[in-house]
Amino acid sequence: MDLEQTLTHGLHGSSTLDWAMTALNETSTGGSAPTLHITHQKDGLMMATFGPVCIAVWHAQPTPDSFEVQRAHLATAVLADPGRAFFLCVVSSSAPPPEQAVRDASASMITGHGVKLAGCACVIEGSGFRAAITRTVLSGIALFIRSPSPVTFFESVASACFWLDKRAGRNVSRGLASALEQARVEFVSK
Repeated sequence: MDLEQTLTHGLHGSSTLDWAMTALNETSTGGSAPTLHITHQKDGLMMATFGPVCIAVWHAQPTPDSFEVQRAHLATAVLADPGRAFFLCVVSSSAPPPEQAVRDASASMITGHGVKLAGCACVIEGSGFRAAITRTVLSGIALFIRSPSPVTFFESVASACFWLDKRAGRNVSRGLASALEQARVEFVSK
């Protein structure tokens, strides 16, 4: 399924824009804090939205198929809120670094959105040798991203949320860190 079909018909036959528009409406109305909407949980990848933030949480090494899910979700989020959409990518300490083809595709994915993507926060969790290797690999990807939007790396979701709020000039992440942590506990325990 190509990107246009995915955006039109959804990843599983329903409108993929529905969840993105719901998330956008939550933040544009100025009402209460956004809600975490889980949009995908399979193959070590959890995708979600939280207001204008598209979230990918990796618990396994990305495959071409799981990467495509991430790419389609981010494209939908950017289409729903161009210039105001953010991407939060969380790589858990259990996820090995991606293969070179996925690294290249990641750089192209971020670069391709240009000014329509307000920023990308990448959280690389863990400590020790494995986390250091993952940080090195993902930092290497950032060298090939030619985007006017900033790509910044963090050690925790909380610090990434602070950056997202500062970058947005408004509170886009109130409650995100705790809601995401709860969802991750449920995802990992399945």
